[in-house]
Amino acid sequence: MKAKILLINLIFSTLLSSCSYWEGAFKEPDPTVGMSAAQIYGEGRSFLDAEDYPNAIRYFDILEARYPFGIYSTQSMLDLAYASYKSNLKAEAIVGCDRFIRLYPNHPNVSYAYYLRALSNFNIDQNFLTELFGQDPSKYDVSKLRESFDDFSVVINKFPDSKYAKDSRNRLFYIKNMMAANELYIAKYYVKRSAHVAAIERIKYLLVHYNGTPSTEEGLLILIESYKYLKMNDLATDTARVLKENYPDYTVMNKNGIVTVKKKIKVVKKIETQKDNGSSWFDFLNIYNYF
Repeated sequence: MKAKILLINLIFSTLLSSCSYWEGAFKEPDPTVGMSAAQIYGEGRSFLDAEDYPNAIRYFDILEARYPFGIYSTQSMLDLAYASYKSNLKAEAIVGCDRFIRLYPNHPNVSYAYYLRALSNFNIDQNFLTELFGQDPSKYDVSKLRESFDDFSVVINKFPDSKYAKDSRNRLFYIKNMMAANELYIAKYYVKRSAHVAAIERIKYLLVHYNGTPSTEEGLLILIESYKYLKMNDLATDTARVLKENYPDYTVMNKNGIVTVKKKIKVVKKIETQKDNGSSWFDFLNIYNYF
């Protein structure tokens, strides 16, 4: 009996050792064995320049694990974050930027870390399907856009002379418009549900934080209608006055304390073009006109 148990244990041990042998036999050899930090970084940088981002990530990961300190490791953190961003691994890119900002807050390239983190948050929900169907980001969760807005703000405030400041400023305008549109979208949803108090609070938030955006005009109109629905005619009148002041195309009428607003319709004169009685080039090329 003991001999049988010993034999079974021996067989299992042999099988396990053979599995580990074959696993090692098919494992790809490490190409960086014996390479210095400079050599590993050079290889990773070559892959990055060639836009071979998976291999660039592989080399930068090895460099950070094997040589966690030094100038090459510091630079590879940013390169790794960029390679992750280009590989559509936005969450990994954000983690890399967070780590760099935490470890090197006074580094000369920390502005790039903020900028890259902002870009990653800006595009984190973007993929092939969203581009194909042209989904409106203002109708979805904008929490990542808020984080992106904060990082772009850091870039233009702390590093106004950096080469990322101009693009950051342009993206700030876009994000501000998207966040305003999100508030407007939610307010319109509340109006459909007759939750006018909630709609008013959303529009107030829009006007305080995102005033001057394209959503302001429609927001004021919703505010007027919600005040009228709640019989707050004085507030509706004041809001209509603000609307008229900022958008002169509107006419405001007050009848028996109830305000109404209408937008003037611009008449565009049509310019009649004289018809050419001659044959067009299509008629000339159409072979059926010759039969």
